Amino acid sequence: MDSQDRVNLKMGAKRQVLDHYKFYVLLSILWLALWWIGDTMYTRDVNLIARINEASAGWSFNSFFSFAGIFFIVASMLHAGTQLTMIDLDRATAEMDNPIQRSFTLFDKGQYFLGWLFVCIFVGIFTFLWSLLLFFPGIIKAYSYSQAFYIYRDAYDRGENITALEAITRSRKMMNGYKSFLFIMDLSFILWFILGEITFGLAFLFVMPYYDLARAKFYNQLVWRQTENRPHTMDDVDAR
Repeated sequence: MDSQDRVNLKMGAKRQVLDHYKFYVLLSILWLALWWIGDTMYTRDVNLIARINEASAGWSFNSFFSFAGIFFIVASMLHAGTQLTMIDLDRATAEMDNPIQRSFTLFDKGQYFLGWLFVCIFVGIFTFLWSLLLFFPGIIKAYSYSQAFYIYRDAYDRGENITALEAITRSRKMMNGYKSFLFIMDLSFILWFILGEITFGLAFLFVMPYYDLARAKFYNQLVWRQTENRPHTMDDVDAR
C-alpha cells in the first residue's frame, strides 16, 4: 500500500458515511454516549474525589473509578460491535438495517465476546511489557497487534479452532510492512479529533464512524492481499 491507497481508503470511507449518515450515527451513538459519560465523570470529579481520598475516605476514590470504568468498558464492547459491523458492511455481507441492534454484534455469539476479552487482556499485557523498554516499542507493538480481534472473529466464523494468542501472532505477521501505513493514516485524523474536542464531542458523531470505517477498509484490504498472495513493500521491520 502507498499514499494513494491511504487517500482512497479515506475517501471511500468518508463518502460512504456521508451517503448513509443516519445509519452510521445510530450505529455509533451508544458507545460514543457511554464513553462521553464516563469521560465527563472522570474529568469533572477527579480532583474532588482525590481530595476526599486524601481525607482518609479511600473507598470513595476507588468506587468512583470502578463506576466510571464500567462506562468505558461497556462503551468499548459496543465499539467492537460497530467495528465488526463496518467490516461486514464493507464486504457487502451485512445490510444497512437495525443500526442500534448491530452495535451489539459482539454479543451475537459467546465466542465473539470471549475472543474480544482475551485479545484485549493479552494485547494490554504485551503492549505494557514492551512499553517498559521504551515508549516507541510499545507503539510499534500496539500496531502489530491491532488486527488481532478481527482475525479471531474471521477465523472463528470459518470454523477454525483459534486462540487469542494465535490471533495476536497472525496480526503481528499480517501487519509486517503495514504498521507505518496505518500509523500515518491515524495521524491524518488528528485535526478531525481536535475538531471533535473543540465541539464538545458533537463532531465525533461524524469523525468516529469515518475513522472506524477507514480502518475497517484497511483490514479488509490486508485480508484481500493476504488471500491473493500479493507482494507488498516491507516499509518497517517488526520489532521482536
